[in-house]
Amino acid sequence: MGQTTIMLMLLTILSKIFGFVREAVMASFIGAGDLKSIYTTSNTMPVVMANFVAVGIASGFIPIYNKIKNEEGDEEAEVFTSNIVNILMVFGTIAVIIGLVFARPFSKILSPDLDGAYLDLATNYTRIMMFAVFGYLYSSVFRGYLNLKGNFLDPAITGIIMNIFVIAFTILTGITKNPYLLIIGALLGNLLQYAFFPRAAKKRGYKHKKIIDINNKYVRILMAIAIPVIISSAAGEISIIIDNSMASAFFGKASVSKLFYSKTMLTMITGIITVSVTTALFPRIAELGAAGKIKSMKKTISSSAVSTMLLVIPASVGMAVLARPIVSVVFERNAFSREDTMIVAALIATYAPNNIFQSMIDVIDRGFYAVGDSKTPVVVVIIQQGINILCNLILTRFFGLYGLAVATVTSSAIGSVLMLISFRKKFGAFNFKSSAISIIKISIITVIMGLVAVGTFNFLNSRIGQLISLFASIFIAAVVYGTLILFARIPEVMSLVNEIYHKFKI
Repeated sequence: MGQTTIMLMLLTILSKIFGFVREAVMASFIGAGDLKSIYTTSNTMPVVMANFVAVGIASGFIPIYNKIKNEEGDEEAEVFTSNIVNILMVFGTIAVIIGLVFARPFSKILSPDLDGAYLDLATNYTRIMMFAVFGYLYSSVFRGYLNLKGNFLDPAITGIIMNIFVIAFTILTGITKNPYLLIIGALLGNLLQYAFFPRAAKKRGYKHKKIIDINNKYVRILMAIAIPVIISSAAGEISIIIDNSMASAFFGKASVSKLFYSKTMLTMITGIITVSVTTALFPRIAELGAAGKIKSMKKTISSSAVSTMLLVIPASVGMAVLARPIVSVVFERNAFSREDTMIVAALIATYAPNNIFQSMIDVIDRGFYAVGDSKTPVVVVIIQQGINILCNLILTRFFGLYGLAVATVTSSAIGSVLMLISFRKKFGAFNFKSSAISIIKISIITVIMGLVAVGTFNFLNSRIGQLISLFASIFIAAVVYGTLILFARIPEVMSLVNEIYHKFKI
């Protein structure tokens, strides 16, 4: 892992710490009940209407920008950037209008258990949050633009800014008992987190131009890449909607918040590790793909997959085995009950393997996007989400609310296998044996680490209290894992150790 990846991880860790604080504050002031569920529901519609488009644009922007730069020069690439931003703002305006009109029925679809005053509040929340669409769409272009220009700092600190606003307004909500302050804080956070982007882009030579040309050939190329990704993302968003809707309909609206808390804890891991790795390496992977250097691209992706698993597997397993004390320490106070802790901890343990499979998918699919093939990942994701929906219907009958988590893990496991098969079919073999051996070593060491973590916590908990026991068990488990992984002779680990040694060698 290079310096950029490590820097991104450190910034993301800081951002996730603020996210941790945000969820702890929310748990304390509004709990895991109806208001939290309404808040979660209201955040869904703008995400559904904007994020799937944003994901499509983000996946294609960097390769197309590089293509224009190589073919027609920097100036045309800058004009293309302005054109895409303007087109997205027009789309955003249409999306906001639709959201304002259909907020009520959409809220009911998302959470069928809502009615009366709760449904009114969810409708108003959704209408307020719809304006966050502009921020999502704007960032989809300028995250990639700034990364291309070597600026990873400004995009990385957005989460910190957003969480500060949400934390402040959550506390104000608790003090004043005015529920609308909560959603206003969320909107401000979602918009103002990108406040530094215009200045950062301008410093790197960007000058916005008033142009809207949907017939531009590069816009059409971008759309050809983005549309399959949009379909894929839409399938994922629909799956989330179905999860939340089924949870609300079968287990009550409060269950939506418990799903949210469990997923938030686990996505902290992928946000720190997977997103950092893919963000830092995608410009390089895209450059190799565009240049036709497929062998080097495969080597980079293979190494990235192992590096990601090196951290995702132990982090996910550690979160699972220590879920109950972690949730208790972070959330259990005031409005967040012991029963809430038990349910959320069980959901975390059940969802945890999804991190591993989904991270593998997210790393490998970069190879397809790098060569302009967005159709293959789409087919895999649509199959994956179809399996998820089918499993939801079946497994909730046997496992209740936890069946939603089992369905997600099952579908992502199948999706990761399909993605690997598709990658091999398109690009040929890619050091699979060596990577598989490395991942098996990581998994075995992780099992040992997990046993150490649980044993240490159980031994210390009755003697020195939960908080100190938790931190001590995490520290000891991390030392055990770090020590054993050094002796496993995994190439990516040896390369990192060698790089550190030569950098600090006197």
